[in-house]
Amino acid sequence: MTAGVRRRSGFTLLEMLLAVSLLAIVTVVTYMGFSTVALAWQRGTDMADKLHHADFVVEQIVMSLRSSYYPSTGVSPDYGFWFHDDGDGPGSVDEASWVKLGSALVGRDAPQSGGPHRVAVTVEETDRGKLALAVRSWGVLSQIEGFDATALEPTLIAAKITGLNYRFQDPESVKGQPGDAGAAGAGAGYDEVEWIDEWEDTNRIPRMVELTVYMEPLLDDNEPVEVKRVVELPLAPLAWR
Repeated sequence: MTAGVRRRSGFTLLEMLLAVSLLAIVTVVTYMGFSTVALAWQRGTDMADKLHHADFVVEQIVMSLRSSYYPSTGVSPDYGFWFHDDGDGPGSVDEASWVKLGSALVGRDAPQSGGPHRVAVTVEETDRGKLALAVRSWGVLSQIEGFDATALEPTLIAAKITGLNYRFQDPESVKGQPGDAGAAGAGAGYDEVEWIDEWEDTNRIPRMVELTVYMEPLLDDNEPVEVKRVVELPLAPLAWR
């Protein structure tokens, strides 16, 4: 009588432990890869949101600068560019004020948007201890004796703005009058313009302004988000007659 051979089925304990270990390794590697991709995507989205927000803020200031108003009747201190320099780089909070037309920075519903009005733009701390772009505005022709613009309640335009920095085309470097066809910067590259950090000619407005806006960084140890624009003020020639 021949004894039948019983064939083995199933896995040994060692094979089971090896399979479980391999599955765990694959799962960890897959999770780490997914987590890295998700984190990079989130940071990219945050950066895009911050840049979009910064672009909005910059465009509002740029439109306001481009709509700077100056009368054709001659040099007037009431319509000049007022400026306070507060250093350079991400920590700077420059304060600038100019007369403009239109609704940029003030809104279409603002009563002064229908005529020349002055805006004062700076960065101030909110009630929550955060920094934000702050704008004060008032009509040029409606000032009364003893008027104090600093007493006006500011309108907070955008949060997370940590710094503002301005530079101006040096009037002494311009050939002829600023704004003339032969003036430096007209048709020339912006790198060729001679820039100054101070603006002391408060009776006039600059022909070109370099604006830099700084926003909160994505991470605490990162550099602030920086957006820069160069703006030409079309009515500057009227201020330099």
